[in-house]
Amino acid sequence: MVKLFYGLLSTRKWTNDILDSARKSCLKQYKKERRKKKMEPLFQSHTEYTFNEYKKYNRFMLYKVRNVNKTIITIEVILLILAFVTKNMTYVLGALLVPIIFKVVFYAQEKRAYQKNPRLHNMMMTYRFYEDRIEQDSSLGTVVVYHYQIRDVYETDTNYYLITQNNGTLMIVKENCSIDLLGYLRNLSELKNR
Repeated sequence: MVKLFYGLLSTRKWTNDILDSARKSCLKQYKKERRKKKMEPLFQSHTEYTFNEYKKYNRFMLYKVRNVNKTIITIEVILLILAFVTKNMTYVLGALLVPIIFKVVFYAQEKRAYQKNPRLHNMMMTYRFYEDRIEQDSSLGTVVVYHYQIRDVYETDTNYYLITQNNGTLMIVKENCSIDLLGYLRNLSELKNR
């Protein structure tokens, strides 16, 4: 019984070793081919990472994606019901202050989060768009995001936000995009948001 168990373990390890070497071989071949045909970007754009851009992104994510408005309305309704039941007008005042308190707290959190990362202040990010990926260059280095790694694409009046599988975000300002690039991003958005 023990010999059978060790035999199965060694077979499994041997199989995993073969799979790992096959993966490494395929990856090496893929990288070699990529180097051979060094592609030129289809489009290029840039974004300056300012507090205003961060604030627009954060507010969009809070109010449109995470639906904080529903939470605010729920709290207000509960406070108004309490005011009606207890005949205490203090709850009405609380219901009126809830949206203001949320805005103040969100602004303080945005300010603190932005100030925690001084390396990001006013950093210029250059985006290069290829058929299968997007590259982001900045003073911190280069990030490569393949299309299959993009989880969601959100469009606002002024920006595109590309959310990756590891919850990173590429913030692209529409003002800095060509008409063709906007079409490329719209197609990517339709593809990801089906």
